[in-house]
Amino acid sequence: MTLQQTLLKIALLGTEQHTQTLPPASAALQAYLAQLCPGGQLPPDSGREAALLGVAALAVQYQAAGSLPAVFTGTLPPPDDRPDLVQIPDAAVMHLHRLLADSNLRPLLDGWLELVAARRWRIPVSLMPALMEQARQNRAIRPAISAVLGRRGHWLAARNPDWQHLLVLTPDGMEPDSRVWEDGNPAQRSDYLRQLRSEQPAAVAREQLQAVWKQEAAPVRQDLLQALRVNLSLDDEPWLESCLDDRSKGVRQLAAELLGALPGSAFRQRRQALLDGWLGIQAGAGLFNRLGGKKQLQVRLPEHWEKGWLRDGIEEKPPRGKGAKAWWLEQALSFVPPAYWVQHWQLDPAALLALIQKHDWKAALLEGWQAALLRYPDSAWAGVWLRHADSHHSPLWQVLSPADAEAVALARLQHTGSLEQLDVLTQLSHPWSRVFSRQVLAQLPARMAHQQKYVYAAQAACRHLGVYLDPGCVDDFTQQLQQPLQAEDHPFHRLLTDTLFTLRFRVDLSAALETIPPKDPS
Repeated sequence: MTLQQTLLKIALLGTEQHTQTLPPASAALQAYLAQLCPGGQLPPDSGREAALLGVAALAVQYQAAGSLPAVFTGTLPPPDDRPDLVQIPDAAVMHLHRLLADSNLRPLLDGWLELVAARRWRIPVSLMPALMEQARQNRAIRPAISAVLGRRGHWLAARNPDWQHLLVLTPDGMEPDSRVWEDGNPAQRSDYLRQLRSEQPAAVAREQLQAVWKQEAAPVRQDLLQALRVNLSLDDEPWLESCLDDRSKGVRQLAAELLGALPGSAFRQRRQALLDGWLGIQAGAGLFNRLGGKKQLQVRLPEHWEKGWLRDGIEEKPPRGKGAKAWWLEQALSFVPPAYWVQHWQLDPAALLALIQKHDWKAALLEGWQAALLRYPDSAWAGVWLRHADSHHSPLWQVLSPADAEAVALARLQHTGSLEQLDVLTQLSHPWSRVFSRQVLAQLPARMAHQQKYVYAAQAACRHLGVYLDPGCVDDFTQQLQQPLQAEDHPFHRLLTDTLFTLRFRVDLSAALETIPPKDPS
């Protein structure tokens, strides 16, 4: 029995039960063990437990000191010696270290990576593993990380099975070729198809996808089909129509979405004809309504589901808590661009929303139109919708252009002067314009003037402000909020101080990226 095995047995049975002599060890180790256990015996007194732990510690350290590192006997992969992107300046490297180490500054990482990618620079090799770990944790940041790795980063990721699937872009400067199509992960292959669609006739990428279509798994087919969004045309219609019969529900829904975006497609004409039979505009009831030109929306839904609807994405069974007819209407509306109704009924979005405010089918109409807005973005529709929405939180904010989003946010802020209303700012995840930034800052002093306690609703808004406020407004920030920044007993002193630090750090980030990096980074 080895020394380690004997020590484990003593620990399991207890020192009181042990009467055996410890097995001999090497001469070097035995000299130290003899000081704790003369003659190989644990002390007879109360120090037996301490002696046992001491022997175990010595044995473990002795074994660790004598261990030799593993020797690599395989074949090293060939290096990629082709020209790479230029590495970011040294000051920017220091900032990246800070962004990765400080969780409070982590929200700045995505925007910073986009600035680096726009300059066609790459990050240092030493920080690539840390960024790949960020990509593992955050799917949304993967495109930005892929763009700043350069060839070295893509070479490195290809050697680690845990990183291979994280890259969603081909290395910068690489022309679309069969190597990426044959050996890349699904995201890279989809990016390859998008490049083909943008640089060559659309049929080239479509035919290449058709050639491998049947052998791909359903999730991969859905990812690759996304590439047809680039230069989508009626030439794609025949194949997309065939995809409506695919075994995968995700593929069928994506094909329907793409067909719905084609004004002359047979799918869109079928959907519009179906809905024209269900929905109609007529003069309002009553003499005064008719004389005043008031209109009302008529909804005439069928009593029974038709099997032929399934191919066009209208399922029969509704989710729990939703009526069957409402479900059919919602699905039918979701694949028709909302702009169709403006043209078809000659009513603007505000008038259409007003028609359904007290309608029996309001919920289904709203759900269907919202789903359609997310599939076929329409900033005018989304802006009207969000101005009258009951809650700030809606996926439709992503439909708005930055200018429209800022206008809607200001309109909602004017409803009340409470701090809780600042929550609307958390929906604007784009770099704010300087005009909008100053308009927001101008409202903060009055909202905080009489606040005697901390309002948690303002916490997320202020942190969001630190990330997206125009960095050129740092002086405006300190002037407008001078009182809470200076008064340490103010309930928002700490929060605003942290926000100011974030703003100043962003100024430093931008300044560092204006430095010209060396031509041949190490």
